[in-house]
Amino acid sequence: MKKLLVVVAVALMTSSAFAAKYGSAGCGLGSMIFEGDQTWWKQVLAATTNGTGVQTIGITLGTSNCDSPAPLKVGQAEAYVEANKVALANDIARGNGETIVGLSKVYGCTNAAQFGQALKSNYSTIFTSANSTSSEITHNINGVAATTCNTQI
Repeated sequence: MKKLLVVVAVALMTSSAFAAKYGSAGCGLGSMIFEGDQTWWKQVLAATTNGTGVQTIGITLGTSNCDSPAPLKVGQAEAYVEANKVALANDIARGNGETIVGLSKVYGCTNAAQFGQALKSNYSTIFTSANSTSSEITHNINGVAATTCNTQI
């Protein structure tokens, strides 16, 4: 029975129906195996498949039909600021640069140039002192991102 299920799963995963939305079972491997089929019993099987732990992995990594509705993941912005603090301060002062492009992706901004200019205009409110922590800087950037990128933090 397990061999049959594996063969069916592989056959369904290689089908060209990957563009359909998942059903009430949610995202995960089950949504890929039973994609496009909304019958109740197949959704139960999809939910059971998702319950094996692969749904958690899919949600965490954004795979298996599990796309995060918000581009910003918890702690991602602060980690980015911490890792790039000095370069980010320099790029924000100029209003452009690699770290602003990266930061715009973290926040889901579609226009990195506009975001960079908004950050530049708010430099003194983002970096309130020479000893600003990454948490403080991120908090201040969140306000700029909320108005410029329409990102809710």
